[in-house]
This record gives sequence, structure tokens and C-alpha cells, in this order.
Amino acid sequence: MVDTVDPRGARFGQAVTAALALAGVGLQEPVLVYALAGLLALPVVSRWRLDPYGFAWSRVLQRIVGPPDAVESAVPHRFARLVGAMFGTAATGLFLVSLASGVGAVAVAGYGLAAAVGLLAGLSATTGFCVGCRMYRQVGLFRELGLLTSPDHRT
Repeated sequence: MVDTVDPRGARFGQAVTAALALAGVGLQEPVLVYALAGLLALPVVSRWRLDPYGFAWSRVLQRIVGPPDAVESAVPHRFARLVGAMFGTAATGLFLVSLASGVGAVAVAGYGLAAAVGLLAGLSATTGFCVGCRMYRQVGLFRELGLLTSPDHRT
């Protein structure tokens, strides 16, 4: 059985991600980016057992708005969240390096990564166009064409 998600829940999570990331960048508050990185990384490291966005959606908000009309595969959304978690974690690392070294340009790079996460999550939340989901589908296409396998695994 394939894991599925309510697409409204995914968009809710993307809206929260966009709000935290863009607020962190706009206010120049790395603490908001740290919190975002934690929110995105927790489900990844727990193998999707601990998902604050999913919990808030399924336990609170979905009860208010009702069941979904349709569901989608969770896998592309999880891949997109993994990419966001990697960027958020990298931004966190850059902030910590900047703090330790006193080099402000490193913090600017961290804010750049956080802004990218926020803008892409905002795009997905408002339009439904998920760049990370598209990336996942493209990788799948390349895998099906045999372009991502080593020569030893081709038949």
C-alpha cells in the first residue's frame, strides 16, 4: 500500500514552512530558521513517525475542514520536505559557522538558503506547484530510462 496525504495538509505544511523561513530572513532571526530546520528534519530522522505538520493537520485542522476529496502519494511530498530539511540544516550550519567565525558573509549565504526554502514553499502553498515534487518525478523518469543506474546494474 502506498502512503497517501491530503493535498491540503501538504499545502498547510508548505505555508508554515514559507512563513517561518521568510520571517527568519526578513527579521534576520536565525532562531526562526533553526526552528524550521528542526520541524523539517524531525520527520525525516524519525522515518515519518514524528511529523508536527502532519499531526497538526490530521488531529486539528482536518477535523475542522473535513475529509479530502482526493489524496496524493506521500512520496514526492516527503522528498520535497527532505530537500527543504537539507537546505534548512545547511542554513543552520552556516549561521553557526558565521557566529563562531564572525564572518557575516557566511550568514548571508544561510539567509539565501532559507529564502530559497521559503520562496519555494510559498510557491507550492499558494499555487500547488511543488518544485521538490517535480524534482522527485524527474529523478524517477531518469531512473526508468536507466540513466541513473551504474553500468553494472543495466540489463
